[in-house]
Amino acid sequence: MEDKTWLTVEDIYEILNKSVPLDTIRAWIRSKKLPAYRPGKAYLVKREDFEKFIKESRTTPDEGS
Repeated sequence: MEDKTWLTVEDIYEILNKSVPLDTIRAWIRSKKLPAYRPGKAYLVKREDFEKFIKESRTTPDEGS
């Protein structure tokens, strides 16, 4: 996939190898966990915001112990 500045929900789904349902990605957006824009009917996410979201969502080895 080309390096796009703006990602759709479907782009994110593909980037995550279809391991996260589309509804979950939309829920992240609706709950403001993942910043997005909605210029029309579709959500658009800046690639840098998505990368930051993924980085901040990462668990660390000492969590949960």
